[in-house]
Amino acid sequence: MDITMNSGIPPHNMDDQSSLMGYKNLSDIELYLMLNGGGSSAHYGLNILYKRYSARIYSYCRKILGEIQATDDIFQETFVRFYEMGVLGREVQNIQGYLLKIARNLCLNEKQKKYNSTKISLENFEFPSFDTPYEQTELNRLIATALEMLPDDYKEVLVLREMHGYSYNEIADIVETTMPIVRTRIYRAKQKIRVILAPFIDDLYRS
Repeated sequence: MDITMNSGIPPHNMDDQSSLMGYKNLSDIELYLMLNGGGSSAHYGLNILYKRYSARIYSYCRKILGEIQATDDIFQETFVRFYEMGVLGREVQNIQGYLLKIARNLCLNEKQKKYNSTKISLENFEFPSFDTPYEQTELNRLIATALEMLPDDYKEVLVLREMHGYSYNEIADIVETTMPIVRTRIYRAKQKIRVILAPFIDDLYRS
């Protein structure tokens, strides 16, 4: 896949092995620093990082999104945003982790377009039940707000489980960890949401 097409990244020959040869032994950080300011060296740096991590990023996007077209779009957008941040000089310590974070956020945003807050399952949050549609809608809105306050690793697994219905095994495969860790993160995420929302729920329940 050519990430320069329709991406805002000027085209460059990714198969120019002679030009890339002198850069292949550089570390991820050294290659990333080459992106700063743009120019030909930026494209060499991006191309090598692309070769190193494109397969994993694409696989991650495909696992979450499923659809090939959506995967292709988000995959390309991930590297476009990565390139733009590099050109602007954003400090990054872990290149692979940063790429995965960009991909994760884009994938979850893409999935979110097909759902709204009323799709969040409330059964396991142990909140009191409410009688009116307004109260239920308000509770969903509060939970959606609390989700944004969670650490990324907690938010990711909770959204995949509660909003999109993935099994624990499927989530473990997507985020590349074990099922016990997934269960722990989901449990802690729900605990954090309950703590965050406790005063708001009390007010809503008394109103």
